[in-house]
Amino acid sequence: MDIDHEVRESVCDLTRYDYVMMTDVIGIMVHFGGKEYKHLISRAGRIAAQLVREGKITAGDLREDGFAAWDSTPEESAARIERETREYEENGREVDFGDIAWFS
Repeated sequence: MDIDHEVRESVCDLTRYDYVMMTDVIGIMVHFGGKEYKHLISRAGRIAAQLVREGKITAGDLREDGFAAWDSTPEESAARIERETREYEENGREVDFGDIAWFS
């Protein structure tokens, strides 16, 4: 099984019906990858970043009035996601509800 492919497909499917947060992407990685959460944060970030670069999902924030895409290019958004997920993993931080990014 190609885990990255399964995660990509699952994330894209979910964004068709609802907003998806970074913890969802990581949870899908855990489900398919079978590794500990803390070892999959940056990998999940790279997958999400690639989907943003490809225009398959949009990164942003979830506010009271709904989803707001970030005011940045897809490349800038992807780089931000990769940087932040890498920092979380390197520092042993757990990604909480709403951290790093929401996706539409």
